[in-house]
Amino acid sequence: MADANKSINSSSLDEICIGFLGPEGTFTQTAVFKHFGHSVDTLPLHTIDEIFQKVESGTADFGVVPIENSTEGYVNNTLDMFLTSPLKIAGEVELKIDQNLMGGMEDIYKIERICAHEQSLAQCRFWLREHLPHVELIGLSSNAVGAQRARDEAGTAAIGPKVAADFYGLNVITKNIEDHPDNATRFLIVGRNLLPPSGSDKTTILFSTNDTAGGSGVLHNLLKPLAEFGVSMTRIESRPSRRKKWDYVFFIDIVGHAEEEPISSALKKLEHNSSLFRVLGAYPKAID
Repeated sequence: MADANKSINSSSLDEICIGFLGPEGTFTQTAVFKHFGHSVDTLPLHTIDEIFQKVESGTADFGVVPIENSTEGYVNNTLDMFLTSPLKIAGEVELKIDQNLMGGMEDIYKIERICAHEQSLAQCRFWLREHLPHVELIGLSSNAVGAQRARDEAGTAAIGPKVAADFYGLNVITKNIEDHPDNATRFLIVGRNLLPPSGSDKTTILFSTNDTAGGSGVLHNLLKPLAEFGVSMTRIESRPSRRKKWDYVFFIDIVGHAEEEPISSALKKLEHNSSLFRVLGAYPKAID
């Protein structure tokens, strides 16, 4: 049961419900099982927005959403949900992504179209261009939907994890067609509460500068407290704030827990100089 015991203290695993980006057979479901084990109840949902809504309402105890791929970058929809959602990050999962070509056929030359999530198509673009240059590529909401179409439509193939091929009764035609063999995706566990320190944590913060004009050096000066208190920042990403044009918010990851020193003092100083500041989560680091 991987690292679920670090983030769940009040409920046994067989009593909690986990919302994930469905349907059955997605990489996100694999991330659920890696983090929580197989004894939890799972709730497949159609969109990232719906996962947040179900956790906010209490229909699901936690949600699992993709946040970043090592080759394609951030999942902007997940980042944007934190601008309006009260949910907190309760954990993270890193999953090696093995993309497999699957379908009802056994011969690659009988494939007329490939249906898959846009991210998976992007992660396999060079392989597809070399081996199947004339095949139609259709982007869908998930790889599992593509696997369903491959099961039901002659000439249709899909891309995704082996679990999807097993679940939908498809042949794995070619294994590991991803362009980068070290391809991995990071997923976040979202819940309703901040977690106490575990001893090996990271903290994610959302903030915006006070300088509406975005003058040079403003962000650098705002982040000075991290250097002043010796806090290590491992990642920074910006997104439009949706408050007004050319206004941005920043997401940063730092090493350690928000409640522990010297991080607590650094964050208080950073918050004082920010127009918007939220601790999105302080949670155990992913286990490889």
